[in-house]
Amino acid sequence: MYSKVEAAEIRKEFWIAFDVYSRKYLGAKQKWTLYNTGLKDFVMKFEINRQFARVMLAFENKDENKRFDNFLKLKEYELLYNDILDENWIWDELLTNDSGKFVSALYKQIDNINIYRKSDWSKIFEFFALNMLKLEQVFEEVKPFIEEYIKSN
Repeated sequence: MYSKVEAAEIRKEFWIAFDVYSRKYLGAKQKWTLYNTGLKDFVMKFEINRQFARVMLAFENKDENKRFDNFLKLKEYELLYNDILDENWIWDELLTNDSGKFVSALYKQIDNINIYRKSDWSKIFEFFALNMLKLEQVFEEVKPFIEEYIKSN
């Protein structure tokens, strides 16, 4: 077990190393989309803990009806997502994220991974980078349709 300080230092080291690793995919100046999707309450996230690593597109809204409605609209483009992503992505209308909030999400996860086990890092980095690139690509294709739908409702 690590102390809180040691655990925080390992997590910090992990994200710094991942940022360096990401440069070969993103270039020197570009950043991951993450919270800057341009659509209110839509976020892209990397989640990692002692059990799994996850790449996800989530709709985070406290209003359950609005969250579900926007999730269904996103799911209308499932065939497009399947063309770019592989079949191992999960559509979950009611997921509890790492912060304990309910979200509706599209995600891919690998299990038996531990952020505190440095021997897992290269596998996690590759999983994160390759899958987030695909997720960002497909999101950019459907974003105008989702944006129009949100504006009209």
